[in-house]
Parts: sequence; C-alpha cells; structure tokens
Amino acid sequence: MSKRRGVPDETVLGVSTGDIRKLAKKLGENALLAEQLWRSGFHEAQLLAILIAPLAGKTTEHLSSWVFEISSWDVCDQFAKRLAEKLNNVTELVSLWTVDDALYVRRCGLALIANHCMKQHEMEEEACGMFISLIEHTSSDDRQHAKQACCWALRELGKIDTQTHEIAVNLALELTEAAIPSSVWVGKCAYKELELLVKIPERRRLISRKSKTASRYYD
Repeated sequence: MSKRRGVPDETVLGVSTGDIRKLAKKLGENALLAEQLWRSGFHEAQLLAILIAPLAGKTTEHLSSWVFEISSWDVCDQFAKRLAEKLNNVTELVSLWTVDDALYVRRCGLALIANHCMKQHEMEEEACGMFISLIEHTSSDDRQHAKQACCWALRELGKIDTQTHEIAVNLALELTEAAIPSSVWVGKCAYKELELLVKIPERRRLISRKSKTASRYYD
C-alpha cells in the first residue's frame, strides 16, 4: 500500500505526474480512451483519463459512476478540479457526495467545495449556508483524508470576501470548542490560516497578511 496516496501498490505503474501531463497534451481530448483508461483501474491511467476526458456531454450520472471508484486522494482532487467543478450542477454534486460515507466520495465533495470557492468573488447566501452546514457536518469524520479536505474547504470559503470570511472564522472557532477531536482539529487547522486573511484594494479575494502584496498595507 502506497502510504503517500493510500492506494494499493499493484495499481501503481510508477509514471511521474509530469510525464502524465505531457502525454495528455499529446493525446488531446478522447472520450473513448478516457473511459478505457479509467476502467483499467491503474492509478496513473485514471489520472490520465481525467486529463483527456472531454467535459462536453458528460452527465452527473456518468461522473458519479467514476467518483465511486476513486481510491486515492490525488485522483480525487484532480477529478474534482478538472471535471466536476466545471459542471453547472456543482451544488447538487456537493450535496450528494459530501454526505456519502465512502471516504473518497466524501473527500471529492469537499474538494469540490474548495475548488468552486477558489473561482468565486462572491457567493449567494443559500450556497454559502449549504457549504457551511456540510463542512460542519463532515468535520466529525476523523479519517485523515476527509478532515484535511474539510479544513481545505473551510479555508477556501473564507477567502471569497469579507462576509464569507466572517462566517468561516465563526465556524472555525466553534469547531475548536467542539467535543469531537476531529472537529477541533479542523477548526484549529482552518483558523490558523483564516486569522491571517485580509482584504486589499487590488484583490477581489482575501489574501494572507504575511504575503508580499499585503505587507505593503499592513507593515
């Protein structure tokens, strides 16, 4: 078992991520090949499948058939970033995947929140409320790859604007006082970054006060 990825060694080919990306550029989009690569079950083949899978024509059902077969955090995160985040029904997928008990389905839902938040300059109150509720719910999951993604989702939500930042900080502080150890861990993990975030004129999203850009205003 690969400790870094949490994936069985027999499914790892030993191809570098850089080489996979180069091959994906040469191959271009190819739906049939992507499906064949995914079904092979090999770790690197699935990463390549994600990179060459055409988004056009993909349905929620098709994506769901892939997400339940993910067995490593890096395939999970690439799947969320490269495919799921580009669909129009992100909030629907988040609501389905985040509450699932399967580790990498849940992580995919949380990674989808994080990636979606990275692209936002503002967020509707309803979507923000749903994300916060799901993050709070999943913070009780003590599996390492779940709680790391939970912290990631909360941090990215807090970077959108001053309003989401306040909401994220409040939840992080609440979690630090929870009775559940994993929730405490998520709260402390998120607050460590959230407490340093500031708003500066030339950026729509919040950035760390320790960054070079922010230091011009806060030193």
